[in-house]
Amino acid sequence: MDCVVLAKAVPRTEGLRFDPVRGRMVRDEVELVLNPFDQRAVRVALELRRPGESVTVVSLGPEEASAAVRETRALGVDHAVLLSDPAFAGSDTLATARVLARVVSERPHDLVLGGSWTTDSETGQVGPEVAELLDMGLLAEARAIRRDAEGGGLEVTVDTPQGWATYRARLPLVITVGEKIAKPLHPTAEALAGLTEPAVEVRSAEGVGLDPSLLGTSGSPTVVGRVDSFEPTRSPQVFLGGSATRRVRDALAALSHVIGQPRPGPGPLPPPMIGRPESAEILVVATGPAGELEPAGLGLVSEVRRALPSYWPSVLWVGQPPTEAATFRLDLAGALRGYCASSDEGRVDPRTIAASLGALLDTRPSVAAVLVLSDAFGREVAGRVAARRGLGLVGDATGMHSDPMHDLVWSKPSFAGRAVAQIFTTKRPAIATLRPGTFAPAPESRRGEGFGWKALPSVRGSNKFELLAEGIEGPETSDLERRDVLVAVGMGVGGPEGIERLRPVLARWNAGLVATRRVVDAGWVPRTRQLGLTGRALAPRLAVLLGVSGSANHMVGWRRAGAILAVNRDPNALVFREADVGIVGELEELLPPLTESLAQLLAG
Repeated sequence: MDCVVLAKAVPRTEGLRFDPVRGRMVRDEVELVLNPFDQRAVRVALELRRPGESVTVVSLGPEEASAAVRETRALGVDHAVLLSDPAFAGSDTLATARVLARVVSERPHDLVLGGSWTTDSETGQVGPEVAELLDMGLLAEARAIRRDAEGGGLEVTVDTPQGWATYRARLPLVITVGEKIAKPLHPTAEALAGLTEPAVEVRSAEGVGLDPSLLGTSGSPTVVGRVDSFEPTRSPQVFLGGSATRRVRDALAALSHVIGQPRPGPGPLPPPMIGRPESAEILVVATGPAGELEPAGLGLVSEVRRALPSYWPSVLWVGQPPTEAATFRLDLAGALRGYCASSDEGRVDPRTIAASLGALLDTRPSVAAVLVLSDAFGREVAGRVAARRGLGLVGDATGMHSDPMHDLVWSKPSFAGRAVAQIFTTKRPAIATLRPGTFAPAPESRRGEGFGWKALPSVRGSNKFELLAEGIEGPETSDLERRDVLVAVGMGVGGPEGIERLRPVLARWNAGLVATRRVVDAGWVPRTRQLGLTGRALAPRLAVLLGVSGSANHMVGWRRAGAILAVNRDPNALVFREADVGIVGELEELLPPLTESLAQLLAG
């Protein structure tokens, strides 16, 4: 089994700074390191390798990336290739995937590995796009990989929204790995010193052999138009003086006024567009792997009506025939048309939905955009369609609007949440994935507008993976959507023991527990409770953030929260910019008075 690992050198995010005048991140003299998720992929490839088999690392980046790529040779990688040329500059994920897929196709490859995300963009798009261009199956967010007894395939355990699932898959295959699969592997100084130069093969654009129009900015249908500094959306009051008891008392007095304010609802939808021109249609994928309605998709439908009044939403349904209840909910959400491709199979794989979506776009070439939920399933659907059709793909968008110059524009946090990029695409339809739960569906009190279905040809699944087992990890999380109070823990809680000490506090407040990505990556809390750009988005009456730093990538998950109370020892923590009320101090001194006082406030 020969393996190719796709790896990217990324800047150390702590060295980046945002220049608001020029509207970009300043990377000058910022060290490039191998993306931590790709480091894990390299380790897994080396551990799977048997005598006579090879591991090759392929990376696309500037000359400065050579040092990071070179380190993989010191770890034991057989070959390392750096694709570096000014012609590659400005490549979006599609242009990047084209180059990577071309180079992979030239080499022996039974398995293609890569990280599920990169720390500088977190799109999770390159893996699905490479899989589509190579016409290979994909398993995303793997936490364990082992060769089966016969040696001709793999058993792969992946993270799911509920927990985990294990599949048996035949080669060839593309797998992206998450943080749980292994610790990153770093070379020793002795191994680096022992390398024979040149340890890295550097190839130019000419050596790749692709049409220049498919490379760099010319081959990138996704364009970053403007980058803005991250701006808060709340008016914080922060308390840092006096005793712990006084800070808690003053903070909760302020919080009571915030909680007492009427909670703004999602608001009514504008009237449906008269005439409904086909060029104004935006298609929302309404179903997921179970072949049933994905409730979070209702918010996407409603947001099209709210944020893009010159457009109108339709939906694609692939799976079991839609029930009357699902049809009714889509009607109330604001969908004006539905396309239904029925399947008699219990589960629907991403390749099947991507094929149905592609066939629909063949009949409706004027569709302006396609929206998909941004989870592992949706990212594969979107990535495959974008790669197959050469379309721009915006990952993990958190907002949408239109302007006369660029038509549709998508907002996305970038560079660890320090900035917000405004992105548009140069081709129609635009493809965008959006965080589940970020947008609220229309109130169920509204009346429907005569939504109906148009039948499409029935489909059969194309997935070749055999499901061996699956399970729910950790406590039940379905109640998080219904909780009035949620507590988010960051690295400032001090570790698993700090979370354990919070159990009586959670019980006193009748609160659910969620966490930042760093806490999840550390293994303190199950991934099913991660909140933020690559996790959930929730809308409790009150969110209490304990030891949370406050990056935009996490805070985007709270945009629909009624009120936010933050506790952090650092008076300059970013979280205080996005909270309604903040208390500065150590958790150990603040939690005793806060526990009982907040319980009384909530009870009143």
